[in-house]
Amino acid sequence: ESSIRFERGVDFNITHQAMERATELVLDICGGKASAINECIDSSTLPKLETILITREKISSVLGFDLDPSWIESKFKFLGFNITKKNNKSWAIIPPSFRFDIRIPADLIEELARLYGYDKVPVQRLSVDANISQTSQSKVSSYGISQALVNRGYQEVITYSFISNEYHDLIDPSAKKITLKNPISDDMSIMRSSLWPGLLQTVEMNQRRGHHNARFFETGLCFSGISVDDQRQKIAGIVCGERFESQWGSPEREIDFFDAKSDVESLLSLSGNNYLFEAQEHPALQAGQAAKISRNGQLIGWIGALSPHLQKKLSLPKLFLFELNQSDIEQRKVSSYESFSSFQASQRDIALVVAKDVNADQLIHAIQSLDQEHLIEVNLFDVYEGEHIEKGKKSVALNLTYQSIEATLTDDQLNQQVEDIITHLESKFSAKLR
Repeated sequence: ESSIRFERGVDFNITHQAMERATELVLDICGGKASAINECIDSSTLPKLETILITREKISSVLGFDLDPSWIESKFKFLGFNITKKNNKSWAIIPPSFRFDIRIPADLIEELARLYGYDKVPVQRLSVDANISQTSQSKVSSYGISQALVNRGYQEVITYSFISNEYHDLIDPSAKKITLKNPISDDMSIMRSSLWPGLLQTVEMNQRRGHHNARFFETGLCFSGISVDDQRQKIAGIVCGERFESQWGSPEREIDFFDAKSDVESLLSLSGNNYLFEAQEHPALQAGQAAKISRNGQLIGWIGALSPHLQKKLSLPKLFLFELNQSDIEQRKVSSYESFSSFQASQRDIALVVAKDVNADQLIHAIQSLDQEHLIEVNLFDVYEGEHIEKGKKSVALNLTYQSIEATLTDDQLNQQVEDIITHLESKFSAKLR
């Protein structure tokens, strides 16, 4: 009972009426004669009933149809509302003190709809005047990019855009240094040019707390200047520790360069474009385990192992980092239907002797650039250096898969396409068939 009373409130003007009723009961039961009630009321301490202004236009817009003004006014009076001011288009209403549920115009409209009958309110179609922007099907969303890493066991972190002067010089000393005039602290005085400092600090904190297996990524702005055009959205990741959680079924194995590279390739595959990994030195990465990532000759990112010098200075284990310009992987090829071939695929293997500095990616991209009609896949399956291979050279073995949707390919057709590939690689890389 008390909860209902506190929920619904108590009418502050009910005191006089309650006293009259109590007196009436006493007289009926006991008899006697009642004197006049002596009242002392401090109006300043009582709640003030605010006037509510309601218009015909507001009623029509909420209900979706017009009500007769005389009917509206009669219902307000029927409910005991005090109409202090009125005209043909509006009413100023003061509700009774016991109606705690009437405080805004919507409450008055609800009362009118209840008295009119909810079942009589006409049904109308909703109309929305909204500016719905179009999204290109060729764009990969930020959520889709992040989710691709989450699906591979990564956890997203969010770090400050401010880093210390020391971290800036360690990661990329050649980058433009943007110093804050009023930094939060000395170790947050430089605007970051890379996401790596925040990720390294995150791994450092996790290492101190005994979490040695880490897969973190972050998306955010990096700054090469103070204008809007100098801000670039990037996505970066860091991995260290064991490849899998410890278990009895398989031996432990540390994460290596190719584990990190496979994660990056999964991101790049979202766009459906071809990217090239080329060995290149970076001040924060270990020589021989660093590569730049490019598309059509344009640099879009880096991948590699943290340099031993930085590992020692920051007291970190062996770990691998990558960073990509997000805008360069957001544009993808629109999916289209391709017929499934019911004819058998044919494979050919070729082993080529090339210079040591020619990597497999360059060979595969060169083959794909020929855009052969029936070539569906090119895979690397062996790299050999040693006996029977001259010094400064290496043997690269590639598997070529051909398939037609119209007929089974003949040996003559396959041999001709393979010869075209060998001729192209001979002219571009001085490759020789082994």
